[in-house]
This record gives sequence, structure tokens and C-alpha cells, in this order.
Amino acid sequence: MYDTCGGRPLLGKVLVSQGVIDQGEVDEALIAQFNNGQRLGEILLDRGLICRPELDRAIAGQYGLDVDEEAGFGSGLRAAIERRHRLRRDLRV
Repeated sequence: MYDTCGGRPLLGKVLVSQGVIDQGEVDEALIAQFNNGQRLGEILLDRGLICRPELDRAIAGQYGLDVDEEAGFGSGLRAAIERRHRLRRDLRV
């Protein structure tokens, strides 16, 4: 199996390495992607497995960039959204 596409790490691999989701969740989303052609990140968002800030961070990670969460407008907001999303996700399990 390939770990990169066009020299960038695959989105699913980045999310797994960041500890956001597990490989089984990526595999299920990839099957859905094959069946409906939707983007992997959107599938994961629709299923509530990740939140938008987690997707943003993973996409930035594909390009070797870091999202600075502690500077600028809305500082701390991104982290609060991610904490809320993790709590909701944990409660569903």
C-alpha cells in the first residue's frame, strides 16, 4: 500500500499518526470514498470522526506546515473546538 501521493503523505496516514482516528476508521471511510467519490476528509467529517480543525491540521501536515493555534484572532478557539469534539466522540463510544 502507498503511504504518499504526489510526494505528500496520505491524509488518512497523517490523521492516524496524529492520533485523531485509527486505521480501521480510515479503511471504512476509504471504502465509502470508493463507492461515492466523496473526499476522504468530508466523509470523516460527515461521520463525526474528526472536526474541521483536525482536518485543517492534517491537511497542513500533508504539506509540512504547522497550524499556529496560539497566535492571532481566535487564539484558543481551535483547541476548544477540538476538545469539545473529542468529548462528544468519546461519549458515543
